[in-house]
Amino acid sequence: MEVDSETEENKNPQWDSGLTGELVTSVFGVAQWKKAHPSVRSMTDRPEFCRYHYHEALDMMNEYIKSNLKETGLWGVYKDYDEFSYLMLKIRANIVAFVQSLHAVADTCSHVLYYSLALDKLPRSLKERDIYANKVLKVLEQQRDAGHPEYEKLCRLFREITTGDDYKYLNALTNTSKHRSIVRPELNEDATGRREEKWILFLESFRYTGELFEKTNAREFMRREHDRIQSLTVDIDVELNEVLKRLQPLKSTPDAAEESY
Repeated sequence: MEVDSETEENKNPQWDSGLTGELVTSVFGVAQWKKAHPSVRSMTDRPEFCRYHYHEALDMMNEYIKSNLKETGLWGVYKDYDEFSYLMLKIRANIVAFVQSLHAVADTCSHVLYYSLALDKLPRSLKERDIYANKVLKVLEQQRDAGHPEYEKLCRLFREITTGDDYKYLNALTNTSKHRSIVRPELNEDATGRREEKWILFLESFRYTGELFEKTNAREFMRREHDRIQSLTVDIDVELNEVLKRLQPLKSTPDAAEESY
């Protein structure tokens, strides 16, 4: 489902994580599924975290506007500035949590693919700290080119996660907030009556690796990039099951059916 409750449900096919467990166990054995399972479980947790923090931030903002600013405009914040300051602190906390959870999805997905496809069994396996999106994509592409054409669609979908202007902004925003300074939201009121939305919560402009990122409508960015990444990860996980089905006749483990998990 899209992160914005005002939009329609996502029409993409649903991922059957239980089937992923059955297929990994059948193809590679129960020990391999035990490695993959925590990341598979986290791929269902992360979108829920994002939804929670998105709605916490914006619902609090909307309620405050309705209760305190409808009649007075932004001058109303000075009636109880401590209340407004605390509200903005809670909004900052939820936006930072949302952004960091969303940014983590690509690397969590990397672990799902890496362990579900037993890529850790390759002669030159990755160190644990190197299991992240770009490295795992490179391994998948090497395997595709070395005789696994069934990985082609998986590679294409996985590559899309970390591309595009919104992901570039997400990466810059996450790393700036994590390592340098919190990029603060600011409430903007249109007093002219010409803007469609009277109230917009903007993320302030900031610089990352020498590049200026202009102030951004927080709600629109959060909704748009969450929906893009979530849709892609569902497609990736659905395709993972299809790849495992194709591998099943080739690598099925004789004793896998006797093991439990």
